[in-house]
Amino acid sequence: MNQRIRQQYHLEPDKGLLNDPNGLSWFRGKFHVFFQWNPLKKDHSYKEWGLFTSSDLINWRFEGGAIIPEQDFEKNGVYSGSGYVIGDSLYLFYTGNCKTGGQRKSSQCLAVTRDGKSYQKAGVIIETPEEYTEHFRDPKVFQGKDKNYYMVIGGQQKNGRGAIALCSSQDGRKWEYRHMLAVSENYEMIECPDLFELDGRTVLLYNPQKRNNETDEDICSFSAYKLEEFEEGTGRFQDVSLDVGYRNMDAGFDFYAPQTFVSPDGRRILFGWMSRMDGEQERVFSETEPNIHCLTMPRELFLEGELLCQRPVREMYGLLGRELNVTYENESWRASLPERTFFMKLQVAGENQNLQIEFHQGEAGLEYLQNEKKLIFFRKNWVDHSLESRTESVEGLREIEIWSDHSSMEIFVNGGKTVFSARMFPQSGQPEITVKGNLSEEKMQICNIMKPEKKEEP
Repeated sequence: MNQRIRQQYHLEPDKGLLNDPNGLSWFRGKFHVFFQWNPLKKDHSYKEWGLFTSSDLINWRFEGGAIIPEQDFEKNGVYSGSGYVIGDSLYLFYTGNCKTGGQRKSSQCLAVTRDGKSYQKAGVIIETPEEYTEHFRDPKVFQGKDKNYYMVIGGQQKNGRGAIALCSSQDGRKWEYRHMLAVSENYEMIECPDLFELDGRTVLLYNPQKRNNETDEDICSFSAYKLEEFEEGTGRFQDVSLDVGYRNMDAGFDFYAPQTFVSPDGRRILFGWMSRMDGEQERVFSETEPNIHCLTMPRELFLEGELLCQRPVREMYGLLGRELNVTYENESWRASLPERTFFMKLQVAGENQNLQIEFHQGEAGLEYLQNEKKLIFFRKNWVDHSLESRTESVEGLREIEIWSDHSSMEIFVNGGKTVFSARMFPQSGQPEITVKGNLSEEKMQICNIMKPEKKEEP
């Protein structure tokens, strides 16, 4: 059965491969979400920046290609980076990738736009410092309280261990390398760092990566965060180790390379790449599609104690439509769905109970084990058809909020203290939800999600 894989309210291009979100910014009255894009094939053989714009975080316009690899220093790809508005211009910082004779050369580069349509390239602004290999990439820029600009860059030390570098600038154009900001002994590479202040605390996002340094191959990686103490005067962290004191950003299957920016009303908003598929999963998932991969929903970040919490931006709730009927039979609540795009919210009255939720005849599900204080999320693997699961410890279960699209789920637990993100491969012909547990109908809300009004093409 041919089920719809293309998403309804997640950002994805019409063709090719999407990965990391880049250059997130508010500029000239619009949200700008750039992204790594290969418009030519559904693989990683080529990289430029594509662009989506929106005035409301709901209705998006796909603007096509934005920053294209045209110069020698970027001839093998315009890699990830960030954006920052300086004066009347949007400054876009990215890594230019060049390979000659099998040798990689990375350069941190700058492109500037005043209208969001044409981009003037200023060339290389930072060469790889002596302490690092050419795995040196993903510049993220922010402005300090001292009005100087700072840049964190992911990298690999010459000893084969991961690190984050710090650079600074007074004007955003002339940059200098300061020093190694943080290091890892357990991971061979750090990707896509992000450093920002939230609720009076300094938050560091980063992506530790295991690599085989002999073959120069990526083995595995994940997204992490930790709360740091950053001193602008010295440009130092109180704790320089990236191996201790961190927490996972997402407990699900598909979440990587998150990046944040500040909205006009001061919210810290995040997008992430919604994939960690291997090659065979990618092949099967996109076999009948012209494109592959999407970004997460936009999420607002906030702190609760030492926890970094995530919730959908408030604008998303404007897409919620009519409530769907729920019936009780065979000691279970059931809801038949017109399609896979739905919103579901459960409020658990009291913590002394187990809970089971099954989606679409076992394609995916959640199970809460009260005695063990564990929440298990599972899905059916679309390559070998086995059940794979992720387990997270939770201090009781009070609330679950689920956002389902045609081929994904994002699950927010206890107000966003725990999040599961996953792509789903549609297999069942009849979408439905089954809930077992001591719940009443009034504690459940299930409704459809309306399609955004426009997703215009350029």
